[in-house]
Amino acid sequence: MNPGHQMEFHASCGHLISAPADRAGQDARCPHCHQVVRVPQTDVPYASPVTAPAGATEPVALTALYVTALVGGLMGAGLIYMVMFNEFSESELVTITPLWFFPVVFGLYGFVSQRLLRRIASGRAGTLGEAARMTIDVAGSWAALVLFPFLVLKWRSSLLVSLAAALFWAVLLWLFFTAVFPTL
Repeated sequence: MNPGHQMEFHASCGHLISAPADRAGQDARCPHCHQVVRVPQTDVPYASPVTAPAGATEPVALTALYVTALVGGLMGAGLIYMVMFNEFSESELVTITPLWFFPVVFGLYGFVSQRLLRRIASGRAGTLGEAARMTIDVAGSWAALVLFPFLVLKWRSSLLVSLAAALFWAVLLWLFFTAVFPTL
């Protein structure tokens, strides 16, 4: 082994890191997530590009749908709460909340699920739950609250995952309004 040679590999968090080739088989600390990872043996081609299997990438139209939903929902919330807030009664505000909330949730979960599915396609994770746990390891345990649907769902379609996550948050929103505003 050439002692000056660097080898690149993916840490468990998914980040690409490098280590001296003479450290193969030893432990190293990831500079991104600070977890201890084992430097792979040099005969394992970790640094080589991984091609995604056929059908692993999703249509660009889905990304456009997520962008449109997210931007539209955020613009709707901005319009309602920054421009037209005084024109609505409390019960009307509760009634129109789903009109901006669900597009935001759908678009956001669409983006996140596409990113997690890319981890699976690149071989850095085997399941959606595993990919989500990698994100939780990096972002912290609070991220489990947002990534909960990904920990339990097994689908490999960002559209199905986004719809299920929107349904999950619909139930939570309904429970919130039922508990906080039961008379509305």
